[in-house]
Amino acid sequence: MGNHQARHLEEDLSLNDYRYLMKQTNLTPDVIQGWYREFLNICPNGQLNKNQFIKFYKQLENTSIKNIESIAENVFQAFDRNGNHRIDFKEFLIAYALTSIGDPLGKLQYTFSLFDTDHSQSIELNEMIKLLEQLFIITGHKQQDYSSISLANDIFQTLDQDHNQSLSKEEFINGCLENKSIRNVLSPFENDSPLTE
Repeated sequence: MGNHQARHLEEDLSLNDYRYLMKQTNLTPDVIQGWYREFLNICPNGQLNKNQFIKFYKQLENTSIKNIESIAENVFQAFDRNGNHRIDFKEFLIAYALTSIGDPLGKLQYTFSLFDTDHSQSIELNEMIKLLEQLFIITGHKQQDYSSISLANDIFQTLDQDHNQSLSKEEFINGCLENKSIRNVLSPFENDSPLTE
């Protein structure tokens, strides 16, 4: 049985997988196929654990962003939706595309999922404070320059249109699209330095 699984993973992706990944990532079949082969070199069983994910993400990102391991770890946690501590190729490629090459709307949808830690389809103030603190660490900005609590309160005051003390996905995305300075703070994948003024 194990040999059958290994043999299956050496084959190419299915046509449906290609169509799905092309739609989700806007990548060409050749690029998807190349990444799939590289993925299988690192992870022949088709499932990345956290350490393998971080290593592969760092190789693909090839960036000078400080603390890329922290970013990769947050990406892994956001896309490990079932909590099995594994990510398959499709999950990986979508995560990578959204954080590295996606359009602003896709990146904001992904960022919303990062903030929505309890998967309630809304962001509460405490979720935003906690993630802002992580973003300060990830991006290497000193916390004394920014108070995550006051910044979260200011963002909520601006984005919470119905004043119900939580941000819906629509409020979050529309507010970020309309307010570049908030988007730069909340979406660490828009720029190399998300807290630029």
